[in-house]
Amino acid sequence: MPHPRWQRLFLMTALTALGAGAAHARRPQVHWEKIHVYHLAPTLVFARLGLTHSVKNGHTRDGKQGVPDPSFPPGLTDVVPYDAAHLLIVRGTTGGLSLFRSRVAAADVPLQPLHLHAELTRRQEDGATPFGMVDQDEKGDALPVQISLGDGAAARVYQITTRTNPDGTLWVACRISLPLPRPPAEGAAPAAVFVPNRVWTDPLSRKLRPGETAVFEDLASFRQAAGRRLGAVGPDTTDDYTLRVTLTPLPAAPVTLAAQL
Repeated sequence: MPHPRWQRLFLMTALTALGAGAAHARRPQVHWEKIHVYHLAPTLVFARLGLTHSVKNGHTRDGKQGVPDPSFPPGLTDVVPYDAAHLLIVRGTTGGLSLFRSRVAAADVPLQPLHLHAELTRRQEDGATPFGMVDQDEKGDALPVQISLGDGAAARVYQITTRTNPDGTLWVACRISLPLPRPPAEGAAPAAVFVPNRVWTDPLSRKLRPGETAVFEDLASFRQAAGRRLGAVGPDTTDDYTLRVTLTPLPAAPVTLAAQL
């Protein structure tokens, strides 16, 4: 007849094994998957989904293990974009992957081409005078475009970035050019060395609806402060300017099957 002590030990061992098995059964299984994107670069889809870092692996952005990261998709542990292969490599649970696939499909839509209209006025004591105007079509989420408004050496140079948001609103950012001084002739850099003639301020951004106008103030005081911070000590006008940028959506080009492959 088994000793009571051995019976208790056997029961404890069995219960421990059952508990470990139940815990293992409750632990969600994760696996890797490739998600193809067809219209946008995977890094752009990644950004549209509000992601700022690719690999979670149980860590938040500040490295605290086990602390939930609300910015990361639920049910996923890794999301890595590969532009060259038009893929997002993801790892997560079955439910998490299914939800993420639907989010990727909603974000992977053709670029909305935009018409950009920019007007620059110079502010003076007796009012504002027109200083330049430009009209051009943009692809939407393209690289920044550089525009020059005004004539000759007095021209103002800006870098404009546009984007269509998933909710249909538009986003536009403006960076202002600050001139750099020319190097002295006796100390000129060799021809093989690139010497920039300008630096850019931090971007100023606006969110607007189609057809609305974003207003950017190009103030002399702002340029002087930014110039000191960026090391730009070249000559610049003491005038204040106002840049108005209007974005209007254009009809999107039809998407063919060949364009998706």
